[in-house]
Amino acid sequence: MKTYYNIYVNDDFWRAFDTEREAKKYLYEFKKTHHVKTEIIATGGKKSNVSR
Repeated sequence: MKTYYNIYVNDDFWRAFDTEREAKKYLYEFKKTHHVKTEIIATGGKKSNVSR
């Protein structure tokens, strides 16, 4: 099973990435312009059907 790294903004799903590095890079840029609660959650399964 493949692992995906999902970004949640204010507890809502925002975007999924194939690697943790891509997710952290995107989140770093996102936080420069948005001051909201964010977190990265690793999940397994299909990319189009990600869930907590």
